[in-house]
Amino acid sequence: MKTLCRLLAALFLLALMPGCASTPAQRIAQNQELFDSFPVADQARIRGGQIDLGYSPDMVRIALGTPQQRYIRRITGGNTREIWIYLATQSRYERQRADIDGLTVSGPGGTRSVGGSAWISVWQERDFIRYRIEFHNGAVVAIEEPAPEENKK
Repeated sequence: MKTLCRLLAALFLLALMPGCASTPAQRIAQNQELFDSFPVADQARIRGGQIDLGYSPDMVRIALGTPQQRYIRRITGGNTREIWIYLATQSRYERQRADIDGLTVSGPGGTRSVGGSAWISVWQERDFIRYRIEFHNGAVVAIEEPAPEENKK
């Protein structure tokens, strides 16, 4: 009975998971009137989750969602710039060497201690900056994203 309840609870939570991440289509539907006021060429890019220089914060928010981090940069002359950070997660298995010390083995010849090492696979998750967007006077003035990796020889 306990296992059935746990299974049902897990399935219920799993069913809710897709609603956690919003897509450009969902954000457009929530802000349809605002989206319709954007130029047609920009609407196509925003639908695809893309941004460009000159976009307003509303355009970026509809295309990419709410930023994970926000910063204010103070620059000379008393000016400020707002910076939005969007993160992504890279997940992979990484092989690591694990030392095994003091493993006791009992057998027909008596008890003995064994040591050594083994290779194990460890699941690693690493956050990285997907986009760093800088706004000045209500418009995007800079977009930073990781450079594509060149083919390694």
